[in-house]
Formats: sequence, structure tokens, C-alpha cells
Amino acid sequence: MWDEKPKQALKWMQKAVPLMLQLDISPTPYNYGIWYEYVSNRNKALNQLVDETLRKLGNIPSFLSRDLFHEFVLPNEFHQNNKNQKNVEQVANQLEMSSIKMGDNLSDLNAVISKSRTALKHSDSPHQLNKVIAYLDRGSRKALEASQKFQSDLLTAQKDIQQLKLELETLKKSLDIDPLTKLENKTALERHLYEHLPEAEDDISLLILDIDFLGRINKDYGQRAGTSLIRYVAALLETLQLEQSHIARLEGGTFGIMLYESTSEEAHKHAEHLRHEISQQKIRHKQSKETIPQVTVSIGVATLVGKESIESLFTRATTQLKRAKQQGKNCFCFL
Repeated sequence: MWDEKPKQALKWMQKAVPLMLQLDISPTPYNYGIWYEYVSNRNKALNQLVDETLRKLGNIPSFLSRDLFHEFVLPNEFHQNNKNQKNVEQVANQLEMSSIKMGDNLSDLNAVISKSRTALKHSDSPHQLNKVIAYLDRGSRKALEASQKFQSDLLTAQKDIQQLKLELETLKKSLDIDPLTKLENKTALERHLYEHLPEAEDDISLLILDIDFLGRINKDYGQRAGTSLIRYVAALLETLQLEQSHIARLEGGTFGIMLYESTSEEAHKHAEHLRHEISQQKIRHKQSKETIPQVTVSIGVATLVGKESIESLFTRATTQLKRAKQQGKNCFCFL
């Protein structure tokens, strides 16, 4: 429901509202969202649950409507931002009122048509026919005005939804960024891996890189020096980044690098290139101007194998990082 253009949104609404009226579904914000999504027929799991519930209970209880709405309709990011959740419920409330009015006017039009049919059976003069025609004309005009108002409300709601979508994208980006280095974080890196996983074979590699002796640097030069070093390495990694890759800070002085559409040999070459470039850096302590002893990194490399899971790929890369540490640091290991 968050990506539709106004015409598409109107199409789904024109299908959802009559169906809700037919099934006597209460036009609450949650039910509106559920049935809008239901008639789009793009969420098989939601449709199956709704159909099964209707078969068993004949309706959808209010507590279940809320759960279905939050599980299948509301994007995950809205759960993490109360302001956006209130905004989307406000839009739903506005549409609820509009759909109730639309339903009332449809009922009124049906009553007008029914009474006109009855009157026509007993009409035997032009004067009586003119009265019936005038009555139908007033009723149809009123329904047309209500329909136009309803479409206007839909377009307004769609604009509000588009604005919420922009706010959601901004929120999503902020949730994906590591505040210290401004690189992406582990959540974002995992998302990239899952996005590429369906079409991947053996062309995805994960490098986990960790700054050697970071604890000793913190102890000898202070926490600020360690923090500055993490930022420095992050900036350097970004400079050395390959075109088809994603870099993220995982935690502390540990970074994750995803390479896609790359062979395992290319991953090994890139790991060695990163190791070498970092080891050549001459870094001075900002306050004392003293050169910090050689900064090095250890790197674990793992290339996706068959139908391997993301969790397994992370585990193998982490295992190789530990091997690199055990072998004396300032090297990379792979399996």
C-alpha cells in the first residue's frame, strides 16, 4: 500500500470498500489497511489467514485485525518510530471516516433506486414519471458528489502516504548508518547480503577485517586515539573500496566487506591489497605528534558455497579472522 500511485490506490479502494460492506467488516483503520492489501492479492500469507479466519469465525475480531495490520501491512521500520506510526494511523483514520461516508451514501443510493423501482410500477402518467426521474437525479447526483469527495480524500491520503514513505526512507537510512564512522552498520550489510543471495552462486565473498592491537593503542595513547584510528581506517577502506562492494563497521575496530560478482581469487587479492595499504600508513598522534607504531589489520575471508546461509558465511569469515590473529596478525586467511 506504500508504493501505489493514486490511480492504483483508487483501484484497490474501489474493490476493498464494497467487499468490506458485503462482508459487514467494520471500517476501522486496521481493517481498511488489511482489506486494501487483501484485494491487491500480493500477500498470499495474509490472504490465506483472512480466508481461514472468515471461514471459521465469519468475521475478523478487532484484536486480530490489529495484529494482522502490524504483521502484514505496516513496514517494520514504523514499529521503531512512534511518530511515523501515529501519522500512518491518522491517515488510516481519515480514510476510515471517508469510507464510512461513502458506504452510507451507497446505501442511500440503493434506497433511492429501490423506491424508484417501486414508484415506476405504479406510475401511469408523465407527471409521475417526471417525479421519479427527478428523485433518481437527486439521488445519483448526491452519490456522484460523495464519490468525487471520496476520490479526493484518497488522493490526499496518497500524498500523505508518499510523504510518510519519504520519512520512512530517511529513517531507514539513519538506522543503517554507524554514527562513529558514517559507514553502514552490520544490519545494513546483512540486508545487502540477503538481497544478493537469491541470485548468487559462488560470486559473493565476505571479508571481516579487524585492527590489530587496538586495545594496546587505547591503553598507550588513550581512548580518543583508538577512536580516531577506527575513523581513519574506515575512511581508508572507503577510499580503497571496489565498485561492486559494501563496507560496514561491525563493532569496535572490526569491519565487514561484502564483495559481489567477484571470484574468490579476486576477494583474496583485495584482502591482500587492503592489508598492505593499511600497513603502509604513517599515523601520528594528534596531540604528541608522535608516530604510532605500524598499524596493521587481520582479515578473514569466506566465499559463499552453494546454498549456504548468511549466518554460516559470517561464521566462516570470523573463524578465518581468528586464524589470522593466531598466525601472528597482519595477514589474511581463507578457506
